[in-house]
Amino acid sequence: MANVKVYSKSKQGNVQLSNNFKVREFACNDGSDEIKIDLDLIPLIQRFREYVESGVGFNSAYRTPSYNKRVGGASQSYHIYGRALDIPFSSSYKYLTSVDKMCSFFNSLGLKGIIKYGTFIHVDTRTTKYHANSNGKSLTYGRVNIPFRSTLRNGSKGIDVGIMQYKLNMLGYSCGNADMSFGSGTERAVKTFQRDKGLVVDGLVGPATWGELF
Repeated sequence: MANVKVYSKSKQGNVQLSNNFKVREFACNDGSDEIKIDLDLIPLIQRFREYVESGVGFNSAYRTPSYNKRVGGASQSYHIYGRALDIPFSSSYKYLTSVDKMCSFFNSLGLKGIIKYGTFIHVDTRTTKYHANSNGKSLTYGRVNIPFRSTLRNGSKGIDVGIMQYKLNMLGYSCGNADMSFGSGTERAVKTFQRDKGLVVDGLVGPATWGELF
């Protein structure tokens, strides 16, 4: 499920998408004004930024079709739809001390598109699992313990809500776009998930539900 929105860098470049990311950071490297962003990526990359306690940049985010062709991207690259990020490894990252551990972090969040390169990783919001290296060899990534301390309920907002929504969607419990707002559709999905997992069906996402999700 994609939640792609089109922005203008000149008019909306300084729009704050989350605490640490603005629209212009997702622009194509060719200087184009149009920027496509899958908003489902925002809570995930914001949580990554908070976890590593460091600034995070992108080698590549949105690419225009012409720029994607120029750099040798796949003809149907997720970058041209605004659904992918290439994130470089940095020695300044806390806790994630290798490219492999970066992959494990995003695997823990439920991302199905993860490709490992030498000094960076590619992540995208595809719905069929593809975890591999740059040569297409299938890889299995570990997991990282990501603490979720918030108890979420109908009316809650923020990145943890977006991450929870994204993970529910990936597990087949549709709650619509990961819009970071806990409404009635999200509550129904949470209750169905809780019922299936033998949890208390109260619609609250506390330690037990977080534990089952992640």
